Amino acid sequence: MAFNEDRQILNLTDSELEDLVKKWLAKVADTYCGFERPTASADMGRDAVGFLSARRYDGDWHNYQCKHLKAPLGKAEFATELGKIFFYAAQGEFTLPTSYVFVCPNSAVRDVKKMIDRPSLIADFLIENWDTYCLNGITTTPCPLTPALRTVISAYTFENVELWKASELVEKPQMRAVLHEHLDIDPGEAPRVRVADVPENVADEESAYVTQLMTVFAAARDTPFNSYAEVIADATYGPQIVNARRRYLERQAFRRHFRDNLPAGQIDNVDEDVHETVIDRYHALGTAPLYERLTQIMGVASTAQVTGALGRHNRVTPSVKQGACHHFANVGRMPWA
Repeated sequence: MAFNEDRQILNLTDSELEDLVKKWLAKVADTYCGFERPTASADMGRDAVGFLSARRYDGDWHNYQCKHLKAPLGKAEFATELGKIFFYAAQGEFTLPTSYVFVCPNSAVRDVKKMIDRPSLIADFLIENWDTYCLNGITTTPCPLTPALRTVISAYTFENVELWKASELVEKPQMRAVLHEHLDIDPGEAPRVRVADVPENVADEESAYVTQLMTVFAAARDTPFNSYAEVIADATYGPQIVNARRRYLERQAFRRHFRDNLPAGQIDNVDEDVHETVIDRYHALGTAPLYERLTQIMGVASTAQVTGALGRHNRVTPSVKQGACHHFANVGRMPWA
């Protein structure tokens, strides 16, 4: 099932959209060192703000103007919101933002999109239409276009003005993680690993659990295996060790696939839920033959109930759950031998 976050965004209220952007700003901590969501009565054209330095408004900052309109952003809203930033900056409330992003899930009308795509048009549009949209649209008292304001508008780098519609918003780094943290969205299907996809050679990172499996299979047949190649050549245990590696690699692919789309805790919960499901049986089989313990734990792991969105939407395959057990063996948490 395809991701449907863009449709979920279209269902948010104005306040929820602003809160979503603020939570996203907090998530991209490597970009912003601080953030703010001014109150509605004192936003002055700022819905959500990301600061690029400790100097806050004395340094570089980005403004996110959230307009969750049922219709696309029109010329009046476009001009008025820009006008607010220039007017209050001229009043000394803050410096001008180095990036201004209109977050408009329903996009914008053709004329606005054209200006954003051709930023050289914006200053003239704003100046020429100031009296129409901004004079009485910023505060309860008229805000005339002064020579100082005209100069600031003409000098601004309008290449820094962007428009993010819903389908673009969800593609921003870490945005899906924020959405999945607050909305019950089907996270979609992770890639599967086939037997044919398993590399011929064992990577160093796999060596611990693979070596343990060689010991388990050797004990089961009562004859040592001297190399991985010998196991592969065995008609009984060769397919089993390849399938074990397939499961281990499918768990790795699963984690890579979701790490940028889901909160890390939801991905880690898969391992923890599997561990809680199998660990008592693992200890109970401590004196059982190694091969019996391996096969029983694999069977129990495949039935583990996973919590969170991944569990609710049944997106964790039995192979991923069983691969988690091989991971536990690999890191010494639940060794096979």
